[in-house]
Amino acid sequence: MSRRFYTIFILPHAHARFRRIHVSRNFLLALSGIVLAGIIAGAVTPHLLLTIRARTEAVESLEAENRKLRAENGRFEASLARLGAQIDAFETGVRRLASAVGLKDLPSLHPAAGGGTSSLRGIGGQEMLQEELDALRARAGHLGLSLEQLNVKWQERMRLLASTPHGIPVQGSFSDGFGWRNDPFTGVRAFHEGLDVVAPAGTAVRTTADGVVTRVGRERGYGKLVQVSHGYGLGTVYGHLSMTLVEPGQRVRRGEIVGRVGSTGRSTGPHVHYEVHQGGRAVDPRKFLADTRF
Repeated sequence: MSRRFYTIFILPHAHARFRRIHVSRNFLLALSGIVLAGIIAGAVTPHLLLTIRARTEAVESLEAENRKLRAENGRFEASLARLGAQIDAFETGVRRLASAVGLKDLPSLHPAAGGGTSSLRGIGGQEMLQEELDALRARAGHLGLSLEQLNVKWQERMRLLASTPHGIPVQGSFSDGFGWRNDPFTGVRAFHEGLDVVAPAGTAVRTTADGVVTRVGRERGYGKLVQVSHGYGLGTVYGHLSMTLVEPGQRVRRGEIVGRVGSTGRSTGPHVHYEVHQGGRAVDPRKFLADTRF
């Protein structure tokens, strides 16, 4: 195929010699393509530059956001670790308290357990942190239930302690104790169901535990007496009083004055006859003595 050529005349000015340039059609087409490409590139390049700049800024923003998220995740993980350590310490304290009050079945005392049966593939850091947070929340919930049960048990223990006779009703010297003795009036052996504490007449006589006054008055052998029920099958009796200072049905606290030392009834001198009853029968008050001063 023959190639087509074009002649281009160049006339610089009127008196100059003109020039001719022979160019092929293919050259003109190639030159036109180059010019068109340059025009298109000139039109598109600013848009591309703006797009690249916007993309670069977006990438930089994402990177900054990722750094911020990584820092926040680090702080969150540290907070979770501190919270876990605090819960561990609380659980240790709960175990000690539970052992002290005799509780063996508390929610927080059950062995720790976890998952791990599913594949870790596809689990992101956020999901893992959420799982840890949920686990800590569950432990905290169990800890709260345990503390509620401990509080109930502790209050019950405190009521029992407050209702258990402790110490002696009056400061003085011991005379006759609990058990067999020779009756001071007849000389015949008889069982003495209490403890005699000698003290000056008029000395305050105080109850040895919290309770409710069930009897006030005179009784053969005891003279003027006060009887107190403490609950849990426990009760106390204070005899040979010169006067009583409480009424039946009155609630009393340990250390509260219920009467005064006297020598009423079958008595050889001022003292308090002190009895402790457990399960409906008199027991040795010395089981409940302690170096307690009111």
